[in-house]
Amino acid sequence: METRPYTLNDHLSELRQRIIRCVIFFVISFALSYALSDYLISLLFFPVKESLPSGSTMVFTALTEGFMAYLKVAFWSAVVITAPFFIYQAWRFLLPALYDKEIRALRKIIFLSGLLFIFGAVFGYWIILPTILSISLGYSSETLKALPRLQNYLVFTLKSIFLFGIIFEIPFLMAGISRLGLISEGYFKKNRKYAYILIFLTSAVLVPSDIFSQILLFVPMVVVYEIGSLLS
Repeated sequence: METRPYTLNDHLSELRQRIIRCVIFFVISFALSYALSDYLISLLFFPVKESLPSGSTMVFTALTEGFMAYLKVAFWSAVVITAPFFIYQAWRFLLPALYDKEIRALRKIIFLSGLLFIFGAVFGYWIILPTILSISLGYSSETLKALPRLQNYLVFTLKSIFLFGIIFEIPFLMAGISRLGLISEGYFKKNRKYAYILIFLTSAVLVPSDIFSQILLFVPMVVVYEIGSLLS
């Protein structure tokens, strides 16, 4: 049977339906995440629990800060939960326009990039965060008591987890750029020293007040760059 070609209105209608599905999925994910906020916040508190000095605890100073912290955790949890569903909807929307070779390549890209992001996020949460917090809170003494603010800690933790997820995507992107022929062979090795300077400046901007934290951020980023250089 002959199939009628899709018109612009058909594409827009399908796109609208998929966006609505994503919105509904996000709302449901947000509601579930908010219901489990206590558990999610306890997970986010894990890196700081071991580092807090005896007698110290988390505090909040604004009347609505505790409530807003729960909302932020629920929101970002819903974003993470919705991301795979969103990618799937985008995949289904684009699928009819792709050749078999492009489909196979895109499947690999989605799988590998998702895997690298998860590894980076877990590495940041499990390894880097506890180390940074241990150093930062180690300055606590009898005359200087550590009382981390709830909102600042949650923002810092979520940003760090997301940042390391993105950092671990770098080798994949470097290899992809090289495979596409957008750079010359050995480009990353030849420009290693400039990359190191850029990485250090990035570490200084992200953690401006603590040289130890800058080093902890600088070293894994250099390792990631070198892996990407080898893969390319």
